[in-house]
Amino acid sequence: LSCLGVHRRGRAVLRANMEATTLRAWAPGSLVGPATLRRASHAAGDAQSLSLSLRPVANAAPRQPRHDKPILGGFGVGGKRAFSFGSLASGAVVAGGNGEYDLAQTAGSGEGASLEDFAGDGAREEDSNEVATEDEEQKRVMCLMSDTGGGHRASAQALRDGFETLYGNKYDINVVDLWTSSSPWPLCNMPKSYFFLVKNPWLWRLSFRSSEPKILHEAMFTGYTAIVGRRFAQAFQEYKPDLIVSVHPLMQHVPLKVLARMKTQPSFVASKVPFATVVTDLTRCHRTWFHKQVDRCFVATQLVAAQAMRCGLRAKQLSCHGLPIRPAFNAPPRPKAEIRATLGMDETAHTVMLVGGGEGMGKLEDIANALERRLSENDQIVLICGKNQRLAARLAERDWRCKVCVRGFVTNMADYMSACDCIITKAGPGTIAEALICGLPIMLNGFIPCQEAGNVSYVLENGVGAYDEDPEAMAKIVAGWFALDGEVLEEMSKKARMLGRPEATFNIVRDLAGMACGA
Repeated sequence: LSCLGVHRRGRAVLRANMEATTLRAWAPGSLVGPATLRRASHAAGDAQSLSLSLRPVANAAPRQPRHDKPILGGFGVGGKRAFSFGSLASGAVVAGGNGEYDLAQTAGSGEGASLEDFAGDGAREEDSNEVATEDEEQKRVMCLMSDTGGGHRASAQALRDGFETLYGNKYDINVVDLWTSSSPWPLCNMPKSYFFLVKNPWLWRLSFRSSEPKILHEAMFTGYTAIVGRRFAQAFQEYKPDLIVSVHPLMQHVPLKVLARMKTQPSFVASKVPFATVVTDLTRCHRTWFHKQVDRCFVATQLVAAQAMRCGLRAKQLSCHGLPIRPAFNAPPRPKAEIRATLGMDETAHTVMLVGGGEGMGKLEDIANALERRLSENDQIVLICGKNQRLAARLAERDWRCKVCVRGFVTNMADYMSACDCIITKAGPGTIAEALICGLPIMLNGFIPCQEAGNVSYVLENGVGAYDEDPEAMAKIVAGWFALDGEVLEEMSKKARMLGRPEATFNIVRDLAGMACGA
């Protein structure tokens, strides 16, 4: 048992060393195509504005200069090292699921952290998925989200599935978009406005940055509360939750303001229930994710934990387990050939997955054409077109030079990822987390400004993929990976699995269940 403990600790420390990375998305030497540099210049400020000034732990090996790093198959293989977070609690030691960190001084934290304060992956009590009896009252968990992108709903669904897997029907999980269901016009159209903004990056960047200063977003949320406060309060009153969980940056401040005002009503018990935030970003987070009055804030990486503490959260409020991912990604591994046979794929070909997102957006067809020209006839492409049925039908009717499997919207993404050798996708945090769990090298082809800019650096610095926006350049990199008899892919796959957090969802759910039972 002691050997097992040492082995697991060693894996955790190695994963921490790999994760310890700055947010320099566009440092000299990063493998970013020339066509991308113009767009990258706008994102440089996003990445540098939250640079965490990581300093090396005592006796750590010196960092290998970037220009000395060998280049293999289109990505930089950097040396691994341990870091301690600068600008955090003085003399504190943080222990999370990713290892241990020595914390220095921070503005706004106000308190030191201890080994017990910062929760990570640790020993857990046994779970029970027994059915609730008539005498046992079902606990109610209200999960607040908004359909601004598919990631927030996916995280909420992952938490719901995690509760069902671990506890059966002991918990009733109500996923609700209060901005759509309980807000008047024009606030009820917030999800639609998000898609318009991200299609115009300069508008999204302006909106993101202008709402980050505390004095501005506090004034904005105070106004929102005056408009939607009564409707939000009615929703809380009708459901009577034992726990409220937010998986969206706009679902902290207004709900907490509403609950604070309702504390004067003795008949309303929801104002006394615990409130938790599950942050769904990997690196760069908007300030509105962090509210000092939450009982618990779950973060995916130590980078986000550092940002949370700089925004005033205390170490004992934070838990670092990883991103909530669908429980299917924690299933026991199956042989790749067996999965491919089940999915109707070639069992031996080098296979790249090309994902167009849930809405089937992006340059999917252009990238597929470039891959067809570059890859061997014996290679295989899996095209996931999402809800874009017209695109899926058009691609399925084509005669391809290599082997191609065209799919629309799939619900078994874990199987498809496990069946492939690498993936081409944008820098969404959920897809990156899923790919890491499956050990998939990642070819990034784009990002949403601000919150996803740091994800590019996260992938590049940890040596688990590459980045380019030009379809021909992407195809060339993937073809290079396949041409080296799998050696490069295997090395990246090992690093990806070390960063993956397959237990994250269940660890978060266990903590949330404890909060609900203590309400």
